[in-house]
Amino acid sequence: MYNEDISNVNSNFESYKERLTNFSNEFEPGLFLYILRKNIILIISIVALALIGSYIYLRYTSPTFEAKTIIQLGSSDQAKRILNVNQFSDDNSLLKEIELMKSKLLITRVVNQLPLQISYFEKGEFLTDQKYPRSSFMIEIESIQDSSILDAPIDVRFSDDKSYNLELYGRKLNENAAIGESVTNEYFTHKLMVVDAQHYQRVSQGEVTFYFRINKPSTLANQFSRQLDIKILNNTAKTIEISMRDKNAGIARDFVTTHAEEYIKFDLENREQSATNILRFIDNQLDTVYQNLRDSELQLNVYKQENKISNLDNLSGSYFQVFREFEEELLKLDLEETMLDQVLLTIEEGGSEIDVYQLIPLLSGTSYENSVAMMLEKLRSLLTMREEIQFDMKETSKKFEKINTSIAIQQRLIVESVQSSRGKIRSRKENIRSKMNEYESGFSELPDKELEFARLRRLFEINEKYYTMLLEKKTQYRISQAGFVTENRILERLISSGSPISPKKGLITGGSLAVALLLGLGIVVVKYVLHNKITSIKEIVKMSNATMTVLGMVPKYKKDIPTSQLLIDKSPKSMISESFRSLRTNLQFLTDGSESKKAKMIAITSTTSGEGKTFVAINLAGIIAYSGQRVIVLDLDMRKPKIHLGFDVDNDQGMSTILIGKSTLEESIVNSKVDNLDFITAGPIPPNPAELVMSKRMQEVLKILKTQYDVIIIDNPPVGMVTDGIPMIKQADSPIYIFRADMSNKQCIHMVDRLINENSLTKLSVVLNCVDVDRNKYGNNYGYGYGYGYGYGYGHGYYDDDKHKSPKGFFERLFGS
Repeated sequence: MYNEDISNVNSNFESYKERLTNFSNEFEPGLFLYILRKNIILIISIVALALIGSYIYLRYTSPTFEAKTIIQLGSSDQAKRILNVNQFSDDNSLLKEIELMKSKLLITRVVNQLPLQISYFEKGEFLTDQKYPRSSFMIEIESIQDSSILDAPIDVRFSDDKSYNLELYGRKLNENAAIGESVTNEYFTHKLMVVDAQHYQRVSQGEVTFYFRINKPSTLANQFSRQLDIKILNNTAKTIEISMRDKNAGIARDFVTTHAEEYIKFDLENREQSATNILRFIDNQLDTVYQNLRDSELQLNVYKQENKISNLDNLSGSYFQVFREFEEELLKLDLEETMLDQVLLTIEEGGSEIDVYQLIPLLSGTSYENSVAMMLEKLRSLLTMREEIQFDMKETSKKFEKINTSIAIQQRLIVESVQSSRGKIRSRKENIRSKMNEYESGFSELPDKELEFARLRRLFEINEKYYTMLLEKKTQYRISQAGFVTENRILERLISSGSPISPKKGLITGGSLAVALLLGLGIVVVKYVLHNKITSIKEIVKMSNATMTVLGMVPKYKKDIPTSQLLIDKSPKSMISESFRSLRTNLQFLTDGSESKKAKMIAITSTTSGEGKTFVAINLAGIIAYSGQRVIVLDLDMRKPKIHLGFDVDNDQGMSTILIGKSTLEESIVNSKVDNLDFITAGPIPPNPAELVMSKRMQEVLKILKTQYDVIIIDNPPVGMVTDGIPMIKQADSPIYIFRADMSNKQCIHMVDRLINENSLTKLSVVLNCVDVDRNKYGNNYGYGYGYGYGYGYGHGYYDDDKHKSPKGFFERLFGS
């Protein structure tokens, strides 16, 4: 039994595989359309559910709006182009500016500019709507005592037009608070004002409930950073698109415009702050150098007056030339040392708040500009990174501590580098002074007054050059600052269609409809591919490997009938009656003419119970009896007898009692209401039906019946379940095998082939029962030929079945069977 089940499973699998492989080559439109018609209600249900689901989704999903703005980055330094002065501010980098736009630093500035300190919400039955920029009531926060209230939803319930209650997660914060008056609770002090005249009408009608939320800027910055999208439109033109998506169209619109304006303002503020710091440093240096210059000039004039020295023409020209070169070198080294001292002082005093843009211009023109500037730029990147992440994590987090450690290391490297450079400068200064002393010792014979005068004059010239250099630096920077004009500008202030970008009604509805139809058709295709039932005689002939004769088919009876009832006497002109006449005629063609006068035995069987073998046996016997031949039906399906049910008689005695000798043949034969038609029921169910059928008594009964009747029709057990019926099938003159359309599996055809080949049943013929002839309308071909030149078809309007039928409408043809 187990091996047989495995064989059936393998057979089913091979059948599905073959059908899937030959899907395109052997497509049967009639069967496909028939399955489609049978499942049309399911497909319509899926489509209806999809449309209802899309409607519910569109009805109860908050729309999302998008707003865009386009800005162009650029800068122009007219002073550098016209006057050829140095540019002290660094150039824009497109990717760097995009990172700035995405940073929490700039987004927080935007949040602070918008009226988002408090968010107001109106909650309906299904959707919640944020009221922006104003609600029907306004909350004025005077002070916050407990910051844990931030970002928490606070419900507002209006008692009447003069008072209200505040609730936090169902707990009352204020009860019967007066509208328009300052009220304090454990979290904050506030004042509520109603600004919409229709507010109380909406409250009294119970349309919505209200709540508000005091926002934390960092929370809003995190939220908007996820909704903000910045992309480069044209790298050459430096155009950038800023887009924002939000459930509220006003927030999306105001955010992108404010973001673009705030970015331009931030850029200008940053440059102005850097310029102010550098100019302040130069002014401080000018004050000090100017005082030193005045003192040295005064000393020089006093000395000249006291010693009556007007010039130094009598001194060697070479002496002054050498000393001038030394003095210029010392002056340059002093300036570099002063600037390095200022860098060290700025780093030590600034700590973690170092303005890198202030330090880079200080090093401009020095021999250490490139090396130190690179380290300062790296320090600036670390500081910017720390500013961005401080909105998302605590200062005690590992990532924050790691960045602080990197900043400290970078500061220490800068300090050590500057200190090392300053040490080298001092060493060079000492070396120059040593050489100057050597030159001075060579001119010791010069008069002391002239030497002192030269010293004072040299000191004056040093201060004068230093002062002049600072004035030049200040002038250059002011010219550069005045000549710098930002070209960061908004090309398109606002791009917004006003309609939501999602959900898109057409796309959702069309997509749902398409998916539903594809799913429904997919189900039909799957059922078609997995359809393993016999539906037509054509399939039987095609799949059979043996010589299998097709006797005919019996159409499906549209009404409910009792089990295996005789129908041909009730509707002699019906389509079913005509089909049995065709079976009778075809049996005559299959019978050898020389044996036409002998009694014929017809044995009927099937694969399983329920395929209609008893129904065919009874009605075939009745139609043969109509032709004047004497017919008797024997019920040998003693395990599950049904003949007595078809003729509506008792089953007290029958074949089982005859074969065991309990009753005689004569007293067991029952006459039916149809002339020339008798039958013998199965009788009580015996314990050994196979042995009874194979007994000698069975042969004696058949021999007697052949002398009394022209045709003996035997209703055998299904051979697919038991082997009781095989002896009668082999002995019969016309063995008939019954298949039932849309019930019998296709692998049953191979079982019949094996039955024919193993038992040499060359006379076995096949009848397809319960065929839905309406399927002809969908293209299936149920016609056949038998090799004798005989065929038949069923025409509409000829049989009694069609006389009372009214024409079907489109939907009746579509949904009906």
